[in-house]
Amino acid sequence: MTKDRFSSGAAPLGSARLDWRDGVPCSADFGDVYFSARDGLGETRHVFLDGIGGPDVWAARPRFTVGELGFGTGLNVLGLWDAWRRTAAPDARLHVVSVEGFPLEPGDLAQAHATFPELGPLAADLRASYPRRVPGFHRLRLDGGRVALTLLFGPVAEMLEKLTARVDAWFLDGFAPRRNPDMWTDTVFRQIARLSAPAARVATFSAAGHVRRGLAAAGFAMEKRPGFAGKLECLAGRFDGAPVADGSLPWYAPPAPLKPGATVAVIGGGIAGRAAARTLAQEGFRPTVFDAGEPSAQPERVLVSPRLAGPDDAYGRFMAQAFVQADAQRELPPAAGALHLPSEAETPRLVDFAARLGWDGSLAQPVDAAAASDIAGVRTPRGGMWYPAARFVAPPATMAAELRAARVDSLAAVDQGWRLGLGDGTSEIFEALVLAAGPWSARLMPGGLPGLRANRGQLCYLPATAGSRQLRLPVSFGGHVTPLTGVGGDALHVLGSSYRRWNLDASGDGWRGLDPGDLGSALDGLAAVFPDMAAAWRSAPLRGWAGLRATTADHLPFVGPVADVAAYEDAYAGLHHGRRGDWPTASYRHNAYVLTGLGSRGYQTAFLGAEMLASAMAGAPGPVDREVATALHPARMLIRHLRRPPAQRGSG
Repeated sequence: MTKDRFSSGAAPLGSARLDWRDGVPCSADFGDVYFSARDGLGETRHVFLDGIGGPDVWAARPRFTVGELGFGTGLNVLGLWDAWRRTAAPDARLHVVSVEGFPLEPGDLAQAHATFPELGPLAADLRASYPRRVPGFHRLRLDGGRVALTLLFGPVAEMLEKLTARVDAWFLDGFAPRRNPDMWTDTVFRQIARLSAPAARVATFSAAGHVRRGLAAAGFAMEKRPGFAGKLECLAGRFDGAPVADGSLPWYAPPAPLKPGATVAVIGGGIAGRAAARTLAQEGFRPTVFDAGEPSAQPERVLVSPRLAGPDDAYGRFMAQAFVQADAQRELPPAAGALHLPSEAETPRLVDFAARLGWDGSLAQPVDAAAASDIAGVRTPRGGMWYPAARFVAPPATMAAELRAARVDSLAAVDQGWRLGLGDGTSEIFEALVLAAGPWSARLMPGGLPGLRANRGQLCYLPATAGSRQLRLPVSFGGHVTPLTGVGGDALHVLGSSYRRWNLDASGDGWRGLDPGDLGSALDGLAAVFPDMAAAWRSAPLRGWAGLRATTADHLPFVGPVADVAAYEDAYAGLHHGRRGDWPTASYRHNAYVLTGLGSRGYQTAFLGAEMLASAMAGAPGPVDREVATALHPARMLIRHLRRPPAQRGSG
């Protein structure tokens, strides 16, 4: 895939203008109802659940994926969820992907759901997780994690083109074709075919001839069924067509899914490992986290604030979606906001990025110097960006998996999966492996993780002064400074942070502990925005945190399967010639995955990264667009290396 395959900015979301007719919502723009006035839930059950052959179609399936065009009020999702949870096996998992170009407001959802009290608890769970009205992908976890709902907010053809999935059944429930023709085009039908698993089912209320012919041309064997509530007919069918190529590059091909319930060793108990373990457990795997338990492994508090970049780039889209995903985590404390003070020339670019991402003022808004000073509680030298949803958080104490306080010294591939050699001389075998141990991940994996780097970072803890006590919220400026907060057993300010490349082999453990240069460097950065505060802290005692962070050259994490480096070098040695044609499919280390390279943005990126990881391991729908998934693939640095002529490769 190439960058120009996707648009340079998010398509603006339409506003759903509603008329209410006897408790039934009707679109004022399309002149059509969202569900039958006679019996909306009965319509869902007859047209869609019966139309795909439920519950028999999912009864023996440990994993089942449904795609829907037209989320609307969520009634079809609620009806499916209700039927599935009453008939599926207790350890089964359900994924639903639903596209909506005109998302309803939460209040409208609540009013529509009130018509169906039998769905009340499920509807409340859905509304509690309902995302912000931001264009793009949104991954929700429902029913304790057993149900994953991926909402795609945007135009249907564009959203489907960006999606990676193997869908077992489809609900086609856009407004009537004559009222909303964009939902019923041949382009949409071809995308449905591309995303369909063999023998995938499809059901729709429409019996229009061009819908039946379009689906048939895309590979579906269609038939008419009796309609509902006075409607003469509806359609159902099955995908009998040949698999449709999606243009994916062979060196980034997905691995074979892990079997349901597989045991997974997660190495690393920081935010990456904890987020991975929780999401893997929700996906039905059995994770165990191994962590040496070193107290200094992660800081006591971290700033979770947006990193805005252009949406025409995968980096910008990932960072924006990751922040929205982090903002939705219920275990994090409420947002208190943060102020960002870029250069005066940079602020207009950030405003443009936020607008093109579809962000409103609840996520980002520009402020002048007077407003910035009022927000911060201290005088600022210039205006900048106010991020109301930012927060300064402590690592969550919850763990959705067994935590083993043990050091992993070695890894060896065995027939059953992976043998972990532990620090006490014992070993254990797991069916699969996730490396989430920061820069040490590359040292553990046989063959390494090409492109993963270690960087030393630090945070300084500073006492209150007369001026610093007035600071109300975190302020970033290249570094960042926080108001008084509980760290190190006291009420202190946190000042951070600088990066320094670190060679683990040459420099060993010399990264531990602060030195006077760390504080001096941090204060030099602070002096550019708060000179009096910086001057007052020049003689402060040296206290704080130092640690190693894993980073990459393109500042994006590694998320996904681990490449077999030797096999890649053999299979793709000729990439530097620019040859087109058939290439072998990627060869990975069996059942080995990685979630690392999060840098200083771990709490912003770990939650979405964990969803990407779990989806890759389960063969579930991707929670991000295809270009973003490719941009985070762990083999990308190796492929870039192989694309260069041998004489130019060096050791990188």
